[in-house]
Formats: sequence, C-alpha cells, structure tokens
Amino acid sequence: MSFRQTTVAGFPAIALRSAELEVVVVPAIGMRLTHLRRLRGREWLWRSDRLPLARPRAGASYRESAESGGWDECFPTIGASAIPGAPADAEPLPEHGELWSADWTSSVSEHADGTTLAGTAEGARLPYLFAREVTLLGDAPVMRLRYRLRNIGGSSFPWIWAAYSLFNVQAGSALELTGVGQVKLDEVHGRDDLSRNDVVSWPGGIGRGTDRFTFPPSGGWGVTLFGDLGAEGRMAVTDPRQGERLEILVDRAEVPQVRVAIEVGASKESGSRLGLAPCIGAPDRLDDAMVGWGTARLLAPGEERSWTVEVRLPDPLD
Repeated sequence: MSFRQTTVAGFPAIALRSAELEVVVVPAIGMRLTHLRRLRGREWLWRSDRLPLARPRAGASYRESAESGGWDECFPTIGASAIPGAPADAEPLPEHGELWSADWTSSVSEHADGTTLAGTAEGARLPYLFAREVTLLGDAPVMRLRYRLRNIGGSSFPWIWAAYSLFNVQAGSALELTGVGQVKLDEVHGRDDLSRNDVVSWPGGIGRGTDRFTFPPSGGWGVTLFGDLGAEGRMAVTDPRQGERLEILVDRAEVPQVRVAIEVGASKESGSRLGLAPCIGAPDRLDDAMVGWGTARLLAPGEERSWTVEVRLPDPLD
C-alpha cells in the first residue's frame, strides 16, 4: 500500500510512501506537511521543541500558536496585511494568510504515476478556491505539488503566495540559489551591517562564499530576504555530514521569486533553521507587494491560475 492512516501529535494524518520517499500530511492543520524524508534518510522538515502542533483557533496569531514547523501554504499574503483597494474598515488579512486555519477537504488516490493527496480550501475574506495536490512519484525520489487558484467572486483581487517550509539545518549545511545574484532584505535581527530594504549580493552580502551560503556554527542572528529566481528555477540544500541533498525546482515563468529566512543560533546547542519558500510576489505583506515592490498579482473574476513545485531528494552524495 502506498498510503496509510497515521497520527502526528494526536492528529489524524496521511502518510504517502514511494519506493524511496515518505511524506506525512495533517489535513486538519492546514494540510501541513510534517515529515519529508528518504526512507532510510534524515528528516528534512524542522519541528519546534517549544510549540506543539495544535488545531488552528479563530483569531489566533500564527507566530504565537502555530509556527511549530513543517510545510504549509501562505495565501493571499504572508504577513498580516490590509487588503489593497478594500474599504478602510474592511477586516485585514491575518498573519500567514488564510490557508493555515482554513477547513480543507481532502482525498487520496493511487494512479499510474504514483500516489496523490488532493486538498481544497475556500477563501474567507476574498472569493477564491485554492487547491493543492501532493504526489509522490512511483519511479523517482520526487514529490510534486500542483496548485490551482480560481476567483469565484465578481471582482478582481490582489494576491501573493509562498510555500512556507522550514528545514532542519546544521553548521556546514549549504544553501544554493542557482542564478540568483542579489537579494532584497525584508527583516533583519542581530546584525548591524544589514538593514531592511537593503539590496545586497547573494550569497556574499549575507555570508562568506561565492556560490552558496554555508551555515556557521553560531551567530545569534537572522534575516528574511527575497530574490528573483534564475532561469533554472532551482534551489538546493545540502547536508554534507549526512551526504543528503534536497532540491526544489519551479518554472520561473510561473513562480518567479524565492523567500529565504535564515536563523543562525547563538550557540551550537541552540541550533539553526532555514525557511526556503518558492513564492509568487514579495515581500511578506500583500500591501507592500502591491504598492512598494510591485510584485503582487491580480486575479480577475472567473480567472484560474496554476503552477507546480517539484521537490527532489536524490541519492546521497558520495
């Protein structure tokens, strides 16, 4: 059987398994991915040891109640934001968007290419249907995510999207953003040499190196930055100690940006983490993306958009 029912922190979950990979999804928690690994490999998705997985609560802060790790979807904003063009008294969009706390419907199926878990959610403050299919291919160490977005209302609305994923990293782990030469900062803490809205070279403006950023053993700092993806639409994380590698690939015409959140612990024991999110639009707030950065998209009544994200976990490096 290529899928099975299981539980994660007491919540019903679905585990998809191919000959080489396993991914676990919790439908009741925003269709969050909580595990992603090769069958005999390291766990890639970061999990908080402070904040347990919990059912979304109306009006709760994502950062305070739900940032427990894994991979979920940010739409139609990442940061809390007013809705551009809406009346001044309109309810703003919440932090992390609407999908993490939405009621999703889901189904699982087996087919010639592999196994697919499909989920659909409907907008609350904006009129849309958002669908995501997670497929594990049967003949390759690949997870493919297909997205569909449709405006079911009578007027256009702006939006941005990010595949918000947090990854386990250690000192020596390396991040490559193929074809990215410079990035723009959205958040900075613990560093005096960088400020919000700075445009710096990648990766040299953030850390040492000319083709990749390598996590140091300590530092006590963090940055959130955005870049325009290169022609290959390729991002990669390497764990040289384990000899494993995770690659994310997109079509740059569909998904033009990448969001990177680097957290370097103050000591080796405090640890580090990496947020690596292919995205459509930047920065985190929809109103900033619409007015300041000019990267937000508009979806007309009845219009549908689709895009694909592919995650590869190739054979361990020699």
